[in-house]
Amino acid sequence: MAIKNGKPNPLNLLDLRRVDFPAHHFYYMTVPKYNPTYVKTIDSWNGRYYVGQGIELDSTNSIIYVTKVGFEQEKEISFFLLAYSNL
Repeated sequence: MAIKNGKPNPLNLLDLRRVDFPAHHFYYMTVPKYNPTYVKTIDSWNGRYYVGQGIELDSTNSIIYVTKVGFEQEKEISFFLLAYSNL
């Protein structure tokens, strides 16, 4: 747990950064394929987030598995896409 500016992050102390369920007030994006390495990459994020497996329909109406990533603040999606543009 890193201490920034001499103050501990309460989300780190209480283990509340990664949310176990997709909260309704989060903003979501999907990554086309579910991959556990994506989950490990996303786990290094600093804000509150959700990451998990989801399902969607593709252009041929077939069910596909995707990685659903959600952030508490909408601006964090932009920061995340800039930081991890290879996803």
